[in-house]
Amino acid sequence: MIRESQDLLSRLGLADDASIPVKDLPYGKQRLVEIAIALGLSPKVLLLDEPAAGVPSMESERILEVLDRLPPEIAILIIEHDMDLVFRFAQRITVLVQGEVLTEGPPGEIAHDRRVHQVYLGEQHHA
Repeated sequence: MIRESQDLLSRLGLADDASIPVKDLPYGKQRLVEIAIALGLSPKVLLLDEPAAGVPSMESERILEVLDRLPPEIAILIIEHDMDLVFRFAQRITVLVQGEVLTEGPPGEIAHDRRVHQVYLGEQHHA
């Protein structure tokens, strides 16, 4: 189990931090430890709620690189408001407005949906 943990920490770029208490790590590395713990359970689905929220951009990019390198057999469900991040990773997007599904589909379709632009970017539709 220790060897598996060390391997996982190495894959996530945390091997040098293995002896540091999590509470003493920068917030971005704390988020990576959370992901490492979840991955240690060999999940089929990984649910992430705003994985880079509150993390400085340099550390945020590291989190996104880790997500990008995850095995394709792990399905990832990301709840996120950062549309750049959504379009970077998503194969399918569901847009919610006040708890109701506004639309869903592949990123290209969502990017061109006028309703999504109106709701999330505040654009007014001129008929």
